[in-house]
Amino acid sequence: MADKTEKSPLQAAFEKNLKFLNQESYPEDFFRGLFGGKLTTVAAGAVDFPTGRVVLADPFYYLGTKYETRLDRTIPASSYDVELAVLRSPVAGIRVAAARLVISSAPVVSREIAMPEGRRREELGQPGVWTFFGVDAGLACFADARTAEEYRAFAEQWQEENPEGNIYEGYFARLFAESAAARPGVQSEYGDFIAWRVPGGSRLAMFTSGLGDGIYSGYWGLDADGNAAELVIPFMNPEFF
Repeated sequence: MADKTEKSPLQAAFEKNLKFLNQESYPEDFFRGLFGGKLTTVAAGAVDFPTGRVVLADPFYYLGTKYETRLDRTIPASSYDVELAVLRSPVAGIRVAAARLVISSAPVVSREIAMPEGRRREELGQPGVWTFFGVDAGLACFADARTAEEYRAFAEQWQEENPEGNIYEGYFARLFAESAAARPGVQSEYGDFIAWRVPGGSRLAMFTSGLGDGIYSGYWGLDADGNAAELVIPFMNPEFF
């Protein structure tokens, strides 16, 4: 008789991945393996940063609310490309293993975990101090703080006009489906990423978060002068899948 407590390969990998995430640091080889290794790097579009204040959030639950994570380090006000590390796994299927905001072409010489606004690395481990942002819709995003406010206003207006509606099903599902149709082979049939402009506002990028809901942290890649060259959000360790 089979052992009913035996875990499926996906469940075992999921639990191992869960313990791996949100560490204060990782070897540089891990980041190099995400972008430039065996995974497929996919250009996901550009994001506008009119203020340079970076927000990481679940776009459908927390963007534009007090629960979004605004980062302490700012970047020059500009527009930047987003790249996704896409994993094709016999265990997990096609997944976005990591997302990267490309800030400059300067070589990365060091890494540091991205701290929330008003917090410093030295405070890690103290009560109430954390680095991660929560995902409850299976999606994450890169956005500017001003864009987050624009998105909140848009979402509130949409909900007022569609009181019984769901903003994902009623508005965004079509955009993700169009993305999947335009770029098959690097995302699921329902679509895993979009670069979208808030009507009358700025652009942000939305993308699926690895295996879905959870908590995730960002990591700055710094150049020789200590300036941010990139920001990476790991969702999965490809070695587990």
